[in-house]
Amino acid sequence: MSRIGVVTVLFLVLAVVVVSAGCLTYSIGTVSYDGSAVHVSVDNKQEARDVAVQITVFDLSGFKQVEVTKIVHSVHLHAGTNDVPFDVVLQPGSYRLFIYMMEDGERLGCVIKNIEV
Repeated sequence: MSRIGVVTVLFLVLAVVVVSAGCLTYSIGTVSYDGSAVHVSVDNKQEARDVAVQITVFDLSGFKQVEVTKIVHSVHLHAGTNDVPFDVVLQPGSYRLFIYMMEDGERLGCVIKNIEV
């Protein structure tokens, strides 16, 4: 294999490791709304730990995105699947949720989910 080929392969492997580093220990699954709270399912693949979870809710009505609320909770995640509720009352419509997880001031990642109420 040529030098350029080896460097390219090493670069691709490094890129995959960097991109997936924070995704191997937890994942954000389903997001649902029950009429009084948004519930976020977080799967923790490590031992129990304390994290901060932030949710920013945007209303998508009227062909624009308007921030409705931003809520941050300190959460103790147990190993396995955890339900993290965010108390918020939403009117019927379409919403976009930005969900951030942080540990020790470092952002672990973010997912964007859309829900219909």
